[in-house]
Amino acid sequence: GTSVAIPLAATGASGSRQFWMAVASSIPQPIGAVIAYLLVQEISALLPVSFGFAAGAMLALTLVEILPESWRGGRRQCSLGLLVSIPAMVLLSLALGV
Repeated sequence: GTSVAIPLAATGASGSRQFWMAVASSIPQPIGAVIAYLLVQEISALLPVSFGFAAGAMLALTLVEILPESWRGGRRQCSLGLLVSIPAMVLLSLALGV
């Protein structure tokens, strides 16, 4: 939703248009979740591959889109964000035993 609303705000779209477009873009998510829930028992052997694909897609999106945009917004803030968030992520993973 946010990834739809922010660009709309940048183009001057009204708040209600931003809201409803964000809601509309989220409608497929619960539908996909129900389908995945119903099929998970049948395709459980494919889950590791699916998780790997999802992780790769998130990394690619971060490295190709989000990180360069953050870098253009301010190198110091971007670097500080990385230096704080990576250790925080490691500590959280250790605390949760993941």
